[in-house]
Amino acid sequence: MTTSLKKVLACGPAVVVSVMLTFVFGSVLPPLAGLAAFVIGLGVMLALLVGWGEPLASRLLFHARALNEAEIGTLAPAVAMLCQRGIPMGRLDVRVKRNAVPIAAVGVGRRTVVVSGGLMGAIRDEQLPVDQAAAVLGHCAGVVLSGAVRSDPALAYWTLPWQLTRALVGALVQPFRRLPLAALAWRGRFVVALVAAVQSVIAEQLGVAGALVTLCALSYLLGAGEGAWAATLREIGDDRVRQAGLADALARLLLRCSSSAATHERVHALTGPHRCHGWHW
Repeated sequence: MTTSLKKVLACGPAVVVSVMLTFVFGSVLPPLAGLAAFVIGLGVMLALLVGWGEPLASRLLFHARALNEAEIGTLAPAVAMLCQRGIPMGRLDVRVKRNAVPIAAVGVGRRTVVVSGGLMGAIRDEQLPVDQAAAVLGHCAGVVLSGAVRSDPALAYWTLPWQLTRALVGALVQPFRRLPLAALAWRGRFVVALVAAVQSVIAEQLGVAGALVTLCALSYLLGAGEGAWAATLREIGDDRVRQAGLADALARLLLRCSSSAATHERVHALTGPHRCHGWHW
């Protein structure tokens, strides 16, 4: 499966659901207001797709702000190490998400690296060696420089209806997650959707039946697609860390954080013989 197809499978269901929700809510607005909202929304998405407004998007959509002077100094040794090892950090805009606790960094758009408050704190308190901090930053920088996440600000904006719906549903079902029957109902949701769709067909509500079937199918595709895309991003970042000579540092950090079988498999792939994967977009 190509990387482009993995991206489509990971983000496509959320895009489709968001479009459906947009049309549903837009239909209750006055015609002129609904049309204006759709056109403006489409214009904003196109601007984000070509890279305009990325700092503002990272602030509003990903809650990441620019570094202050103290934070720049905290990251300086790791950034210098990456520059010495061939990763052009000068081309990237490093920002921080203060309320994020885990030691992590993610790529946003064409040039933005978002580090967690947990990573900043671990470096500042000397709990994280410079080479391991550089490995985390280098992994994220490699993903950004590959172009794999260049459309993410636009996707994050366009899928806001899906994200809000997902958060609302998650909050509503949170008290019932541990109930055995609730878990069973979620795993067998295709049965519920099929029964509801048949009832809608009998009631001659074909649009409702089609929407139910579509949403159910997308719920299965979304989980599988997101998992495959996350694995692809890990591979891209791991390749860049390997090329920078920081594979051992990243392996030590991974084993520090987890001793699971999946972690050991990743460390083996990271530090063992390998074949570089090309990136094509």
